Amino acid sequence: MKTRKKKVLILFLLFLILLTGALGFTLHFIRNQDSIRNSAKASVFADSVAKLIRVGNSGTLPRFSGVVEPQKTWNLMHSSEKKILELFVKEGDMVKAGDKLLTYDTTSDQEELTAGGIEEDRLNENIKNLTSQIASFQNEKKKAPADQQLDYSQRILSAQNELKKAQYDLQKQQAKNENLKKSIANATVTSELSGLVRTVRNPENASSSGDDSDTLITVVAVGQFRIKGTLNEQNRQSLSEGDPVLIYSRTDNAQVWKGTLSEIDVENPTTRQNPSDGAQKGINASQSSNYPFFVEVSDVQGLMAGQHVYVEPDCGQADVRSGIWLDSYYLVQEDGQAYVWAADSRDLIEKRAVTLGTFDEKLQKYEILEGLTEEDYIAFPNGRIQEGAPVEKNIDLMAVYPTDTAGTAA
Repeated sequence: MKTRKKKVLILFLLFLILLTGALGFTLHFIRNQDSIRNSAKASVFADSVAKLIRVGNSGTLPRFSGVVEPQKTWNLMHSSEKKILELFVKEGDMVKAGDKLLTYDTTSDQEELTAGGIEEDRLNENIKNLTSQIASFQNEKKKAPADQQLDYSQRILSAQNELKKAQYDLQKQQAKNENLKKSIANATVTSELSGLVRTVRNPENASSSGDDSDTLITVVAVGQFRIKGTLNEQNRQSLSEGDPVLIYSRTDNAQVWKGTLSEIDVENPTTRQNPSDGAQKGINASQSSNYPFFVEVSDVQGLMAGQHVYVEPDCGQADVRSGIWLDSYYLVQEDGQAYVWAADSRDLIEKRAVTLGTFDEKLQKYEILEGLTEEDYIAFPNGRIQEGAPVEKNIDLMAVYPTDTAGTAA
């Protein structure tokens, strides 16, 4: 009896062991099949919502290259007729408005003015004599017989013509003498602008250096900057004079300045080739006209002359706002319901319903009220995504901005 009970117990234990093994195999098979199915689906790259909502523009607004330049520049133009006697400044000097920059040599002007004074006296004496001569001829004509009237008339006419020429020559000489006096009086040139002496050109070395510029000295205002950029024909309508804009550092997107587009110079376009329009295919490239634009900066602190920056329309993208504001292109809207492709708890992609709030038309962003948190990861929707596909998270998402949409800055 006891032997029979032992056999039954052993058989029961063996049954349990076999049952447990079968269940384990079945679960392993199911999991393996599920893994095979998921691995057959293409991986989906997903970005952090927390970082997406902090990268600003995200490429929805046009962005242009710009360069920081002095707001005011004053150029002293050189006259080839003048010789410099003494220079009082050099490149890198700081000057104030009214400071002396140089003195011209007036030796030749002084000599020419002396000769001009003598010529002016001679012309005055000649005019005096001709006037007296005309009066004398007119008196003699009155007493002369009829056969001499024509001769006196010719003498008077000839003298009057000489008088007119002498009076004209006197006016020319007087004007020349006045200019010489002004040139001598203004021999010392002062700066019209307070700032930095950026360039000093020596005209005596111009021919040997190949420099044919007429600019002798350039003074730039210090600490007063503006941004110069370029628009082309295709994006000319993206900006208008008076528009508020944002200026971003190229090396640190956290550095942002505000400004106003003050001018688009449509009168002085430049032309460049667009190699993408056929040049690489062996045909003539198209031409595109570029238009310089200028931005007045509200606060220039932190900007440096020559610094390269980005400029984009200010639509409020730099303003700090609460909640989740998501670019519209991350959303799929079907039958009145909005969805996003989001990573689930197993890092598999799922089509998740979200509740939308306000829509910012300028930035093309939706406020997400429910269904998404900053801890989630979402993917850009496309027709290749399959629900249940494994997710690869972009952990180190950078705030990448589009590069220049208008060509290089001047």
